[in-house]
Order: sequence, then structure tokens, then C-alpha cells
Amino acid sequence: MTVNDATAATVSVEGLVQIYTVDGQDTAALSGVSLTVRSGEIVALVGPSGAGKSTLLSVLAGLTTPSAGRVQIAGHELSGKDVGRLDSVRGTDLAVLLQDVSRNLLPYLTVRQNIELGWPSRLARSIDADAILDIVGIDPKLRPQPLQAVSAASRQLTAIAATLATNPAVLLADEPTSSLTGAEVRAVTDAILRANEELGTTVIAVTHDLDVATALDARIITIRDGRIRMDARGGTTELLVREDGSIPLPDDLIRQFPAGTSVVVVPGAEPGTFVVRRATSEGPQ
Repeated sequence: MTVNDATAATVSVEGLVQIYTVDGQDTAALSGVSLTVRSGEIVALVGPSGAGKSTLLSVLAGLTTPSAGRVQIAGHELSGKDVGRLDSVRGTDLAVLLQDVSRNLLPYLTVRQNIELGWPSRLARSIDADAILDIVGIDPKLRPQPLQAVSAASRQLTAIAATLATNPAVLLADEPTSSLTGAEVRAVTDAILRANEELGTTVIAVTHDLDVATALDARIITIRDGRIRMDARGGTTELLVREDGSIPLPDDLIRQFPAGTSVVVVPGAEPGTFVVRRATSEGPQ
């Protein structure tokens, strides 16, 4: 399999709004989300239930039409595209790993057949089933086995292989480890890491588990109330200023600076950056 062209895997979201109407009441699941993901990045979308992370993933996948805003993935403008065109994009440059793995697989086929036969002929000709199964780490002895005969972790790895089979530029994964524990979780995160490294696949994963985000060595984007509240990568945390001028602090900083703590804000080494530190008894310096 070939590595993706690095210039084709960028994800760009501008001013994304998603409004649902329930019982006559409008509810904003996303409120002006803007986001850029560089080629080859692994991004973890984290946040509590109802925060908007799964809605964002659904919009990125073209499964939900946004109320407003623009979405571009791998050079394709997804906002407002017709269903047929979206299906074509999802079959080539964009892959979606659903939380219910059975929706990614055909239960009456073997592990290998799910990779070989699960695609239209126009796509199947470019698929090397064993190569992709090697990348996700499925034992060759399991590949001829019926899907029902393998473990939950192997089924999840098969689902990942099926989504990667056409060598997409971008993989969207909804809670890829939700039904797994311990070593099974590690097997899945390792598979995603290998796909990212060997294929150059850009990965955006929804997860409620920060340990999973850490295992993926991901850029962590925290979503609350339909807005991006924190963007952390490479040891640096970006905090977004709210409309009222306040800055929501992440839990790790709140533990360092509990309510009532006096802090000092000073200019950082780079223009436009600031450093926050606890005030000393002698006062600001």
C-alpha cells in the first residue's frame, strides 16, 4: 500500500453550527466551531456526553448536514454536497469507523473476506487485504476464521482494516475502544498508530477516555457545550477566550490554581503569548 499524499489530508472547519429542533425547541449542538487539522495528525475529540463531539464527527463524515459553516476534507468541500458525491468521497479519501463495529463489517464473512469482498468492484481492485491486516496486527491464523469466531478486539481490528482498505487520507473514528479493556485497548491504539505512521493517515477520533488520547499521542481538543474549549498538543495548551472575556481553565490547571488563588499573567517569549504563574507572597514581579 502507498502512503497518502501529505498535501491531501488536511481537514478544515469554519464557523460550524449545528442546530436541532426537539419538541419545538432549538438546541445548538455545535456553536461556531472552527478547526484545522494538519496532514498526518492524530486528533482526539474529548468531552462529556452531549458536549457535541459526536455531532462534530458526524458532520465531518458527511452523515449530518450542518446548519451553517464550511467543511473541507482532503480537498473536498463537503458542505451541501449531494448524497451520491458524499458516498464517493467516503469510499476513497474519507473513511468512517462507527462505534458499532457490526455496521462496518459483514458478519457472514471471514476476517479476510471482510476486507476483500466488502467493497464495490471499482474499489476492491486496489485493496491488498493481507497488507492492511498486517498493519492492524491481526494474526494470519485468524484471517480465514468466521468473524463471529474471533474476539471482540479482533473484530474491532478487522473493522479498522476495512475502513483503511482503500487507503483513505482521513480516518474518522467514533469511540474506537469503547467496548474493550486493558490489552485490547492497547491493540487498537497501536493499530491506529501504525496506520498513521505507515500510511500517513490523518486520524480524528472521538473518545471519552483521556488515557486513549494519550496512548494515541494525540492532539487533544476538548469540546463542551458545542464549543472548543481547549486545544493541547506537544506539551502546549491553547485556551480559547469566551465571548464574555473569561478563559475556561482545564482540570489540571484548576488543581494547580484552585478558587481564590492569586495568579500573575506575564508576556511569554513569543509575541502574543502569556505565562500564568502563582503570585508569590512578595506580590507580582
